[in-house]
Amino acid sequence: MEFSYRSQLILYCLHKLNGERTVYGIFHILTGKKSSQTIGDANLYGLSHLFGTLKTIDRNQILESTRELLQLNLIIEILPSTNKFILTPEGIQVLKSSLEAKPIPSKLNGWKYNDATSILWQRLSLLTQVLSNLIHGITQYTAIQQDDHVVEWVKQFVKNVRFNRHELAEMLYKECQLCLTKVPEPEATIFVMRLTGSNRIGYTNDQISSILNEDETWCQLLFINVLHFVIAYVESNKADFLILQQLLRRNEQSDVSLTTSTRFTFSLLLQGKTIDEIANIRNLKRNTIEDHIVEITHNMKDFSIKPFVSKKHQEKILSIYKELNTKQLRPIKERLGTDISYFEIRLVLAKSGV
Repeated sequence: MEFSYRSQLILYCLHKLNGERTVYGIFHILTGKKSSQTIGDANLYGLSHLFGTLKTIDRNQILESTRELLQLNLIIEILPSTNKFILTPEGIQVLKSSLEAKPIPSKLNGWKYNDATSILWQRLSLLTQVLSNLIHGITQYTAIQQDDHVVEWVKQFVKNVRFNRHELAEMLYKECQLCLTKVPEPEATIFVMRLTGSNRIGYTNDQISSILNEDETWCQLLFINVLHFVIAYVESNKADFLILQQLLRRNEQSDVSLTTSTRFTFSLLLQGKTIDEIANIRNLKRNTIEDHIVEITHNMKDFSIKPFVSKKHQEKILSIYKELNTKQLRPIKERLGTDISYFEIRLVLAKSGV
């Protein structure tokens, strides 16, 4: 059975969600929406590796793939007009065989590297173009990156680095080459094809898929996969990557990935403020502050939920979760009764990484 890799990816995500979230939840995860709900779902359903990996996908493409999967009898809607789907037995078998043929790229780590990916590629692609043109004596050209912050960063980097343009170009080439020898040939090829030099403009993903006669979504994920591998490899071997490690440096960003609003809430928690006090200070609803605390729990392994959930309640929640074997909050809440809140359930599931 043939269908697009995008549809295969949607099928994979639907299988993970198991009818407990709508297809729009998939859209938010793939495009990297930084909301507490999306971040929580990505972690809760084991889709954090795909977070922000397809930023250009739109809702219509998600719905188009969903209709295709329905027509192929690979999924069924659990209730009319809910946009919540589960896989049919045939769908499960097709997904299994499809993943064997074209698995989800193994180095993807979207939630961890979402921001770093953009930083690395924007700086690297522009630096490559700048050095190539400098070496060939070309001064008039259109920068491949138009973001003023990126342009200024590269300009200052080239100006302040202690190497001349030829040395810098040679070092960058060797560092990229070292990374690319560690990845499969198709991925290395796609990465190189995206780069811009003095004699050519880098190919778009659409052009690459056409040249290689490969699925466009597949090519895009392979490209992101390479970038995620490079980030992880450079971070683990900094002594070997004098240039690339500098390209990865973030400007005033923490290693912990939190949304801006959640970071503010976290700072108030560190000051000993209660949920209600924070809500009053920030003029936000209590539910919003609770969302922030769940997001913090997902992202900070050493964050304690004891101030919000007693040990007794934690044990009860985990016991019912294991018994029901569902990540849907409502059936868990119904079994637990009124003395345990949805907030407590979400916190325990987030802390447990289930």
